[in-house]
Amino acid sequence: MERYIGHIIRSTEKKVEHFLKTQVLDPERPDYGMMAGEMLETKPTIYVMALADAVYCHPGSRFYHDEALLQAMNRAMDFVGRNQRDNGGLDYPSCNFNSAADTSFCFKRLIAGYRVLEQYEHEDAAEGVQILKEKYRTIMKRALNMICTGGFHTPNHRWGITAALTQGANLFGEDREFAAKLQKRAGQYLAEGIDGNEEGEYAERSTGNYNAVVNNSMMALYEETGDDRYLGYIARNLNMMMRYFDPDDTIFTQNSTRQDQGKADYPDKYFYQYLYMASMTEEEGAPYAQFHEEFDKAAHKIIRDNMMRGDLAPECLHIIMAHEKMQNYCFKGYGFLDTYRKYFEEAGVLRVKNEKYGYSILKGKSAFLFMKVKETPIFLKIGESIGSNRNFLADSMTVEDGRCVLESVINASYYQPFAEPPATNDWWKMDHSKREILVNSQLHTTVTVEELEDGLEVSVKTEGLDRVPIRVQVCVPTGAVLENTHFRLTAAKGEAMILKDGFVTIHHNDQVIELGPGFGSHAFHGHYSGEEVNDAGYTIYMNEYTPVEKKFCLRVSR
Repeated sequence: MERYIGHIIRSTEKKVEHFLKTQVLDPERPDYGMMAGEMLETKPTIYVMALADAVYCHPGSRFYHDEALLQAMNRAMDFVGRNQRDNGGLDYPSCNFNSAADTSFCFKRLIAGYRVLEQYEHEDAAEGVQILKEKYRTIMKRALNMICTGGFHTPNHRWGITAALTQGANLFGEDREFAAKLQKRAGQYLAEGIDGNEEGEYAERSTGNYNAVVNNSMMALYEETGDDRYLGYIARNLNMMMRYFDPDDTIFTQNSTRQDQGKADYPDKYFYQYLYMASMTEEEGAPYAQFHEEFDKAAHKIIRDNMMRGDLAPECLHIIMAHEKMQNYCFKGYGFLDTYRKYFEEAGVLRVKNEKYGYSILKGKSAFLFMKVKETPIFLKIGESIGSNRNFLADSMTVEDGRCVLESVINASYYQPFAEPPATNDWWKMDHSKREILVNSQLHTTVTVEELEDGLEVSVKTEGLDRVPIRVQVCVPTGAVLENTHFRLTAAKGEAMILKDGFVTIHHNDQVIELGPGFGSHAFHGHYSGEEVNDAGYTIYMNEYTPVEKKFCLRVSR
């Protein structure tokens, strides 16, 4: 870590500099303490305070024992205290008020900053530090009252709340009645069972964000209890995440149920978690030591690549400073997995990476096949407009070595008149569950994806209902150059073409991918109502009427 700690400190200093420049420091101003231009919200100030505490306490920082920074931190905590609700709540004012979950996320940073001040306190510490610590304790204890009595919205909220309650019970252990109340409430949440499965997945399947949030809560629970079970959730998730890094080292997020879906970020937020687990599994015989090598390599790759890209380091100085093992850790390797093949059966996700490309197949999703060649992303959908249905959505998924079969059955169904007259003629008040449903036809679609040495072969076969206009949609990045012997064009955002025959070559950055043979018996682009449109990229259509039995390939030429 010695090589990278300077990078982490300098990055943290830049964020603290921004804090000092944008903080309104005049106590006579009504917006005193707010970040300039922001809503009246305490969270941004609380989050940056943990960073400020870290650089104030780190001897390697130019903010070390900086009096101006200490004064600014005290004023910032005054702002937080004034805007904390009487019940202890810290709002997320874009949508969540009196929210125990959002208060717990603030508590996470509050206790982290406080513990840095505690751990690095010196005998000659400024009086302002003691005042600051008391402000921390006052705000945290009030927050815990709200966290203890409040509720949550999403699965990950439970563990943020539970971690805060457990941390608070230990922090304020001298108040036995208060600590017991917090522990009792934490026990109620833990009684539900943590939603991490044996494959390492959490309920929200949020590889781009909330997996890391839950891991952070598990770290806190382990630190407070010493129970290795919590390390197990982190270890399994980080092991899983190694199979969710694409060939361009970004995170595959298309299966997420949260707002990170479709975002291709680097895994910087996981750095300190890989580092933590690498340091915890370093000794032979340590729990989950079987993952040590891959955790070591991943942590090293994330922070080295981050520095080489010139990005700011992830916000983790306050975490590293709290753990001597993390500070003194020496990396032994570097890199993510070169290849992998993993079927996450419960999630319905197949992830494959080889020397030339990577791909993902998703059950029950309209965009069901994602292929990535270095940083070039391509994804596939099939349009099937039958009744309210608009896309092929796989009901079943069978995975064999190098082969995946997806199947769906769509009913052409229609309401029948009520057998008995309804009690009202108001359509919206009628109990339509009492209507008989007529199914007069079905469409059975089978999609088979075969792995080739240089790409993928996709087969589409339908049985049953005929004359349905099927649309295979191959979505490519805006700016890609498409060409064959008859044309050359630049893919424009939101535009489309039909590949009626033959092949087209896709050029994007340094990648060359060949698609075909095409087919185009009709020009129907989809139903006017409810059709998903590829607004962000360019779509190559291949269209046919059912019954369909077609094959086409995506081959990597370079």
